[in-house]
Amino acid sequence: MRSIIVGSVAAAIVLVAAGCASPGADAPTAPGSPASLADLPAPSPAGEVLAIATVLEQDDGAILCIGAVAESAPPQCGGPELLGWNWDAFEHQETGGVRWVQGVAITGVYEAAADAFTQTGEPMSAAAITLPAIEVPSGELDEATIASVQQELLALERPDVLGVNGYDGIVVLDVIYDDGSMQSALDAAYGPGTVFVASALRDAGGSAGDAPELVDPPMDTAAPVITGAEAQARLRALPTPSATEPVIATGIVLEAASGPLAGTPVLCYTVAASLPPQCGGPAVVGWDWAAVGHEEASGVRWTDSLAMRVTYDAASNAVTPVEMLDLAALSMPARETPTGSLDAPTLQAVQDDLFALERADVLGGGGGTGIVELEVVFDDGSIQAALDGIYGPGAVHVWSWLG
Repeated sequence: MRSIIVGSVAAAIVLVAAGCASPGADAPTAPGSPASLADLPAPSPAGEVLAIATVLEQDDGAILCIGAVAESAPPQCGGPELLGWNWDAFEHQETGGVRWVQGVAITGVYEAAADAFTQTGEPMSAAAITLPAIEVPSGELDEATIASVQQELLALERPDVLGVNGYDGIVVLDVIYDDGSMQSALDAAYGPGTVFVASALRDAGGSAGDAPELVDPPMDTAAPVITGAEAQARLRALPTPSATEPVIATGIVLEAASGPLAGTPVLCYTVAASLPPQCGGPAVVGWDWAAVGHEEASGVRWTDSLAMRVTYDAASNAVTPVEMLDLAALSMPARETPTGSLDAPTLQAVQDDLFALERADVLGGGGGTGIVELEVVFDDGSIQAALDGIYGPGAVHVWSWLG
């Protein structure tokens, strides 16, 4: 069983197009594309819900970024319109006249039909609360069935769909909110155990297992964490390690028809739920589309989820495939983030430092429970060691995508 931690991560829920299904001779298959998907419910909560998100200024208002957030300054993301937000009431950042704040917990009312979230409570730092993990059950679907169901759900052009991923023999559909009606409809369409619906918004009324709890105040540390200009000066010397020996990579390979990487295959770390998909990641050197099954639409080519051994060159932010692997046969360890003892202001200050890093190998990050998580393409331990030296052990946890 896989746990998705909701509420302890201040930045976006990162969507990784990878799966670890375990096929067998008796693995069940899902039915073909059901017409009932067109009638999939889009529920609105009956009462208040809690959102852990990034708030971004857009046009004359603000949006609540619940899904993927591109780490730039200002960030790039999408989400429902946020009504009732007051920029003067919460400390925030501003670049180029655009204001934003990461890792905020907001109570409010969500209207699915209007794609809008109305704030009703005072916002607080997400580091001040914790929510129970969403337990994703394992399934028995084979890789081909997972890919087929993923493609059908990716074709849903709905603002409340955040992403579709395959994990351990089951398809996970990330949505803004579900009261159970979406899960029931998908169980009826595909059969129980095929699709698991994960709701980003959590009921704030204290339903079983969902009520947020205040985190105990962090313990005092012997020495304060140095942030700001001094830390940022040292961050400029942060290592950029390459993987000269093959490491395992999972994801999809996509070649866009437009944009700065048009015509260049990339290994996608984050994937937007659209058709064709949109994603970002390192370039793939020597990729042969004729040798791998793929789909194509609007001049864009992409594969299903796959696994391979690659080398990684940090200077060019590119991977070179060495060997294709059987994704279904892989058993990838669960991603775990330790807890720390940073207080909320220090957590935010460290995030601000890392957010200012303009590096192609930095994929994202956010604040957990008393610790900051930094997601990178590859780390051989040198980035972690350098950050321990800058902020002290237990302040930043580095997660390496390739490994």
